Amino acid sequence: MNETPPKFTQPLKILVVEDNAIDRRILETMLHEFSHPVSLLKSAETLAGAIQLLEQHSFDVVILDLNLPDSEGKDTLTSLSARYPDVTIVINTGAYEDELGINTLSYGAQDFLVKGKYTAYVLHKALHYALERKRLERELTAAYQRLQETQSQLLQMEKMKVIGEIASGIAHEIRNPLATISYDTTFLQACLPDRQEQILSGDPAKIQIALTNIREAVQRANGIVNELLNFAGKTSASSSKKPENLNEIIEKSLSLIRHEFHKKHIQVVGRLDQSIPQVNIDRNRIEQVLVNLMLNAVHASPQGGILELKTYCQTISEDHCRSYNLDKSKFKAGDTVIMCDVEDSGNGILPEHLQKIFEPFFTTKRDFGGVGLGLSITKSIMENHNGIVAIENITDHTGVRARLVFQPCG
Repeated sequence: MNETPPKFTQPLKILVVEDNAIDRRILETMLHEFSHPVSLLKSAETLAGAIQLLEQHSFDVVILDLNLPDSEGKDTLTSLSARYPDVTIVINTGAYEDELGINTLSYGAQDFLVKGKYTAYVLHKALHYALERKRLERELTAAYQRLQETQSQLLQMEKMKVIGEIASGIAHEIRNPLATISYDTTFLQACLPDRQEQILSGDPAKIQIALTNIREAVQRANGIVNELLNFAGKTSASSSKKPENLNEIIEKSLSLIRHEFHKKHIQVVGRLDQSIPQVNIDRNRIEQVLVNLMLNAVHASPQGGILELKTYCQTISEDHCRSYNLDKSKFKAGDTVIMCDVEDSGNGILPEHLQKIFEPFFTTKRDFGGVGLGLSITKSIMENHNGIVAIENITDHTGVRARLVFQPCG
């Protein structure tokens, strides 16, 4: 929704930053000459003083002298605009500094005035025009960001569509011969112990091992096929969402892979808030998400490490919206959500890898059989539940936090 354009009748909240007492007094007098007086007028003689006032009050416009006791030239402007990007800034330059004033427009100012060359009316008009330009600048910036996000989403959708079709085709082509191999190895293993006298050469024990290896390889290949089908969205399992207790699903997911924790002597610490509301989810799909995240945590943890599981309610802040790039049609600051954190005690993720972890087929575990689809599928499942998954280092190279965000029922 667009902001309402400011009107000349709108009383302004103004901060004057000027170290020259005469110039400051002239500005204050002119500001009080308006037919609609300012609603708040504060003055500062230094950049530090201006920052202190900006922390205490919400100003519409800052009238800024560039040369102050603690800051000079364009550094004064760039420092202030970088720290307070939403504040409208009008530069008040010295006489014969028109060129400098024009240059400030490219450093973040919305307008400039030359001392001694404006009237109260011109000052009044410049401040309101500067506010309007700042409003339009924000709208243009927001529109450009939306355009970039839409373009990125369209490219990703096209990419996923192509990869999905490829994955589906490969999966169906591979599955038939895998079924034949699996059947034949099962048959041979069943017959071999009763027909050893017919073996002309070779060690029956070694043959048995070889057949076992073949069967395990087939099972592994079939697992990859299942991942490809899940990723392509071609699985036959239907989605069935209903209100569920997230803590119960976490406990069930833990029980499915508890042996993995025992193998590495990993301690599981649960901090589950039993008072959280239910969430509207497909139980099987969210179990798949949790198992995947827990297994990732196990693989990343050292022997005797710690896996911590948390659930809790959280009020979304503006920082959350920015950090997780939340869809504003689904989440906004002030909403209450359900969060689930899966934290390991490993070495963390390299920054260059952290940017790619949700990309299809990206994995750092290829030598250990990783396919690189687990987190892509996890992200897709969470998006289908109007939720998000975020992966971040807890501290630099000291453990990883996988965070799931759900909307509560109702």
